[in-house]
Amino acid sequence: MIDEEIAKKARAVFLGVAIGDALGATTEFMTTHEIKAKYKIHKKMRGGGWLGVKPGQVTDDTEMSLAIAQAILTEEKWDLRAIADNFLAWMRNKPIDIGATVRKGIRNYRLNGDLEVPINHWDAGNGALMRMAPVAIFTLGDDQLLTRYSLEQAHLTHNHPLSDAACICIGKMVHAAILGADRFQLHAMVRELIAEHKTFRFNNYKGLASGYVVDTMQTVLHYFFSTASFEECLIGVVNQGGDADTTGAIAGMLCGAFYGLESLPKQWLSKLDKQVKIEIETSSDTLIRLSPWIAKGSHIHELSGDLWDYHDQGYVVAITTNGKVSNTGRNVMARGTAKQAAEHFPTLPETLGALISTSGNHVYDLGNRLVSFPVEHSPWEVPDLHLILQSCRELRTLADNNDWQKIIVPRPGCGGGGLAWKEVKPLLEQHFDERFRVINAVKQ
Repeated sequence: MIDEEIAKKARAVFLGVAIGDALGATTEFMTTHEIKAKYKIHKKMRGGGWLGVKPGQVTDDTEMSLAIAQAILTEEKWDLRAIADNFLAWMRNKPIDIGATVRKGIRNYRLNGDLEVPINHWDAGNGALMRMAPVAIFTLGDDQLLTRYSLEQAHLTHNHPLSDAACICIGKMVHAAILGADRFQLHAMVRELIAEHKTFRFNNYKGLASGYVVDTMQTVLHYFFSTASFEECLIGVVNQGGDADTTGAIAGMLCGAFYGLESLPKQWLSKLDKQVKIEIETSSDTLIRLSPWIAKGSHIHELSGDLWDYHDQGYVVAITTNGKVSNTGRNVMARGTAKQAAEHFPTLPETLGALISTSGNHVYDLGNRLVSFPVEHSPWEVPDLHLILQSCRELRTLADNNDWQKIIVPRPGCGGGGLAWKEVKPLLEQHFDERFRVINAVKQ
């Protein structure tokens, strides 16, 4: 069954796109000074703008998102050619607005049947990012599918490393926010993006809100992390002008995931084009039903960032350990998260060594919101899948007995141990519920 809160969050993601799109259409291509002179603060669903839209009317951001959603719903699976066909039909219907790069990509498909445009270092626009909502909803619970489908839909029209990185980052943030991530966890994902592409840094926001994907991301992230509500963030974004319908759509997507359905201002929602609203609600409900999270009954929620940041935020941290005890009575904690834990808590090897010597290689509450999670019998052996399954059962029992609500586990055996995540993930899915989070294991 679909968790009602998750279904409502998914609906808020898609409705957020349409609200931000319609609100931002009014101020698209205006400067901040022009907006202030004309509206003081633009915060009403009033229509107008250079496209002359009606109040609540959406543009290409929402329409292309719906084209992707409709292809998935019709085929009941991901079908890139069906998406491309929907894009082509949409373009032939003479939409109210269409970006030059989008038009070029769809035309390429019409003429050559190509499902991927060549890499073009001039195509770092936001046209692929703006239509990420249905991709994120449909792939909820599966980061690998999110990455694959994000790039596939993007490359129909945009093939650029910065566009790719932005699509994946926003998609992962939407996943995490739908599943209850807090602001710190979302910020950790952005820090990973910036570590890979420093140009996305937004700590010294310069107020640029053009169609360049970096400007778009900086605008959205600046207002998302410096405001405290859906409404406040959207008002800030669309009053920045520039490509306001798209920055508004992306901000609405992220805010919808984070703040939820009840946060969408009723005065904006009531003005939204009624047919579009119905189509979005129907689409989001079906997309979430088809997502891996629901279809497979999976509860594995992956996070990014530094494991010890989550410990500082109150998570119980599982340390991937082995059963080897040295002659001095200390557990051998020589690599990965075990080594990190021993550096943070110097008495840990002695504590765990004593427990293993007395009762064997098991999951133990080590204090300081730390637990052992055995993955191998000694640090020189290959991780043991049977032992990992045993640790999953024992950790679940320990969490139940202690009423722990936030537990984070490195991908067991998948760092220096060399196991493939696809081997390990099904074991965790048998026992982990919504209280558990998984983070990439540290390689040593």
